[in-house]
Amino acid sequence: MKENSLLDKKSLSLITGNKANFKELAKDCVCFANAEGGSILIGIEDEEELPPNNQKISEDLLDKINKRIPALTLNVGIAPH
Repeated sequence: MKENSLLDKKSLSLITGNKANFKELAKDCVCFANAEGGSILIGIEDEEELPPNNQKISEDLLDKINKRIPALTLNVGIAPH
């Protein structure tokens, strides 16, 4: 799966740990919102096609995304799943 104007892959480390950067994720959400929309696949490294087999994304992290991105943006709709 190749990144393009409708698809972007982001490392899970972008939003976890001590160096979490929700502002960077929010910036990417704004870019997609200003264009045609798109998908950000969190948990897949740029050079990989799939996430690691043992990787799990908790419901708590989805809730955190749902709260943080709207707080950092204006009129940007997201639908994490």
